[in-house]
Amino acid sequence: MHPDRVGLPAAPYATNGLPLPWETPPPVQADEVPAWVRSMLDAAPPEVCDDVIRQATELLLASDPGIDITTVLRAALG
Repeated sequence: MHPDRVGLPAAPYATNGLPLPWETPPPVQADEVPAWVRSMLDAAPPEVCDDVIRQATELLLASDPGIDITTVLRAALG
């Protein structure tokens, strides 16, 4: 595969069993979610962006049910 042609950073994903950049598991700590969201959405193809946002929302709400998800996501993407 030619990473530059498909928009992926060069890495032996299949050879070393590495996850694709947008398949990196979400963090456990809520304060790490904004950076994770940003990096995942930067790398993800459009068809998986909804899943990334869903995972982030679930994590944030689990850590603080009263959190304003929109504010956190705007800060992550701003």
